[in-house]
Amino acid sequence: MPDQLPDPIIKVVKESGNVKIHTFISPEAFLSNATHIIESENMLVIIDGQFIVPYAIQFRAYADSLGKPINRLYLSHGHPDHFFGIGAAFSDIAIYALPETISFLEQYGETIRASRAAVFGPFVAEKVVIPTHAVKAGIEFIDGVKYEMCVHADTETEFHLSFKLPELKVYIIQDLIYSHAHLYITKNSEHWIRSLKEIEHSDYELFLPGHGTPADKAEVAKNIEYLNTAKKAMDDGLTNDAFKDFMLKAYPERLGAAIIDIYIPRLFGNESEI
Repeated sequence: MPDQLPDPIIKVVKESGNVKIHTFISPEAFLSNATHIIESENMLVIIDGQFIVPYAIQFRAYADSLGKPINRLYLSHGHPDHFFGIGAAFSDIAIYALPETISFLEQYGETIRASRAAVFGPFVAEKVVIPTHAVKAGIEFIDGVKYEMCVHADTETEFHLSFKLPELKVYIIQDLIYSHAHLYITKNSEHWIRSLKEIEHSDYELFLPGHGTPADKAEVAKNIEYLNTAKKAMDDGLTNDAFKDFMLKAYPERLGAAIIDIYIPRLFGNESEI
């Protein structure tokens, strides 16, 4: 493992009364993976666990530096850039996830971990932690903070959990948007676009993505445009390298082009999500 990796971005992105929201973003080379902490008067709630081991450990160290107990960690969905870091740094914490995500990790989590570890070695956690607390859509109050759990099906992933904090006008949206970065395109773009249009017309003001910096509604609209562009390119018959070249030329300002190489085998071939 390299002795020196680029520093993450760590910032307080919202503060209201006794509540602070912290965001921890890995460098672009590691997909600008974004995880979050909701700090309330007496405790912390964590959203996702980072990707590679070094940033997961740094994220946990930052959370511990706040001097409050971690009440729970929510896993938004079953992609390794969100659950690998749980095994590296949060195995002692109560983990919450959708039942479908729990089932997916029980069935495929170790297979995914082992396959990535064979390539990336110590960057990958040595174990997968299976969430033990199932979450469903609805409202919950944690340390006086109102959370609205929202479930989105068939978007960037088959099942996705996101979090509204209505009293703060904050929507922790995770991989429903990629802020200033290339999106992970799937075959479910039409349903994904519909979900984003509903979000765009909500009364929320700050959107915390799973990749990239905090965003506003303008970035939500840009994600809709990006998905429409990708859909049209596929409808026009572009695949593989031709599709990649088209998207890079259409969006030269967006970061994280490496993600295109990750999803292309799944989008145009027979490679599975695992």
